[in-house]
Amino acid sequence: MTFPNDKNQLANFNHRRGLLTSSGLAVGAFALPATWNGPSAARGDQAGASGSAPAKRAIVILLQGGCSHHDTWDLKPDAPAEIRGEFKPIATSVPGYQCSEHLPLLAQRVHNFNVLRSVYHATPSHEAAIHWVLTGYNYPGANTSTRNRNDKPSMGSIVARVRGSGTPGLPGYVCVPDKGQLGDRVRYASAHFLGMAYDPFESGMPPSDAKSPFQMPPNLSLSKAVDLTRFDHRLQLLGELDLFSKTLDSSSIMNGLNQSNRRAFEMVSNDATRNAFDLSQEPATLRERYGNTRVGQEAILARRLAESGVPFTLVNFSINQDWDTHNNNFKTLKETRLPNLDRAVSTLLDDLQERGMLDSTLVAVITEFGRTPKINQTAGRDHWSDVFSIIMAGGGLKSGQIIGTSNSRGEVPHDRPVHYNDVLATMYRQLGVPTDRVHYHDGRPVPVLYSGQPIQELI
Repeated sequence: MTFPNDKNQLANFNHRRGLLTSSGLAVGAFALPATWNGPSAARGDQAGASGSAPAKRAIVILLQGGCSHHDTWDLKPDAPAEIRGEFKPIATSVPGYQCSEHLPLLAQRVHNFNVLRSVYHATPSHEAAIHWVLTGYNYPGANTSTRNRNDKPSMGSIVARVRGSGTPGLPGYVCVPDKGQLGDRVRYASAHFLGMAYDPFESGMPPSDAKSPFQMPPNLSLSKAVDLTRFDHRLQLLGELDLFSKTLDSSSIMNGLNQSNRRAFEMVSNDATRNAFDLSQEPATLRERYGNTRVGQEAILARRLAESGVPFTLVNFSINQDWDTHNNNFKTLKETRLPNLDRAVSTLLDDLQERGMLDSTLVAVITEFGRTPKINQTAGRDHWSDVFSIIMAGGGLKSGQIIGTSNSRGEVPHDRPVHYNDVLATMYRQLGVPTDRVHYHDGRPVPVLYSGQPIQELI
């Protein structure tokens, strides 16, 4: 193949390339972000992952906006009224430990997971805190306009890079419903300098009830005008044309596009991919068990993806700061947030256990920070990162442990402080990803985590 060497030839070249990508013959496929390794990357990166990692896959649920620890996992019934709030504690399946009365199903299952009540990090800003919990790195000055994309790769992208998919046609990393936060004003779940090949695949919005069908991701279908053989031939031609662009491009963008195109074809042509996202294959009774809500259907989709072989699924239970309860904290939590969370997560844990998957599936319910100890004048709680709570289950972790306490007003850790990077280090360990592994950005080494140690009580 000869490459164009003057302006007219280059214009014709770009015209031919544009016809390929705009003709509708590869609708959805060329736009697919691929999140699994190319052949050379797989040989280099998967060798670093432990073949005996306890967790084969992870489901991470983000309660974006900041979930109140005082009203869920760390109640303070003996504190003054402006601290303790309206909710009462109830007994759980772990003797001596109590949680919120509005989490009755999870209360019966605490012996099957762990509660971390002394987690902290250094920023009460939504943008910087979300970046921190998804990447392990602070991002000073993060905002929704000029710093609204990753400064470091997300955990899901790193897992996709190191672990790959392991199942032909499936992505290594999926975001349900998408990779945006704060109403899609920031996107901190992406691959950044690891390249487009490790960006998450987006599932699209699941239905808001248990009976409606799920519209399959549009990227999983071809135009009716082309069959797979014809599409494959055009994909090969596009790869040849891109050789010219790669000679002009010193970054990894073209390589990422080339991998994405090839893996996109694998996804479109593989029944396993479409089956993984097909909620219609689930019994109606099971979908109803998860809840007649969007978050319930997100949870069952996450289980389905994990069962199919997707190594990392990030589930956003918020559309736009749903847990940011500056106003009417108690009414909002009592009427919608906590009942929906309680049913969806308790059923997810039961379902994984019934399928023999919980021991090999790491489940974490995280949030970017907690809420203020003192209730404000609008019956809400504000941002608080000095201490907050998360839960972790499965993936080879011990269970039924309550790690750490906060002080009597829920302001700071009282004993066993757990920096959030320790949480990430624990998850990486269980997934077989060394946290001292270094990736390079503009020639500079960037470790998976700059700090953090696995939580010994859990492993």
